[in-house]
Amino acid sequence: MSSTKINLITPPDKLFNLNASIFLIKPSKQLKIHFQNIISKIDEDLNVYIFDSEEHNIEWLLSVSQQADFIIVDVDHCDPTTKLFLSFIMAQPNVHYITNDEITPYNLINRNRIYNLDWIVNQLKEEDADATED
Repeated sequence: MSSTKINLITPPDKLFNLNASIFLIKPSKQLKIHFQNIISKIDEDLNVYIFDSEEHNIEWLLSVSQQADFIIVDVDHCDPTTKLFLSFIMAQPNVHYITNDEITPYNLINRNRIYNLDWIVNQLKEEDADATED
C-alpha cells in the first residue's frame, strides 16, 4: 500500500506544488465526512483547500478558485458574503456544485451540478494518468 499525502490548506495559506488540488467551499459536515471517505480511496498526493463556515477571507477564496484543479461548492451552506461571489466562481468550467435549491437557476451559469462526490475518484485517476503520459 502506498503512502498518500493529503495537504490540508486553509486561509491565508497556499501551497505551490505539482499535486492535484481540490477546493471545498463552505462544505457541510456531511459533505466533509463524505469527502474524507472518498479521498481515502485515492492513491496520489493531494492538496485540499477548505473555505469553511467561519472563513471570510474573500481575497483568498477568489485567488485559490483560480488555481485549484477541482472546486466543489456547497451552495446551501454559503454565507451571504460568499454568495455575492458565487456567480464569478461558478462560471469556471472546473467548478461543481451541490444544492437542494430547485428554484434558483444555477444551471444557467454552470451545468456541473453534483449530488455526491463519487465522481472525483475517477477524475483524479484520469488526471494522474494524463500527467504520467506527458
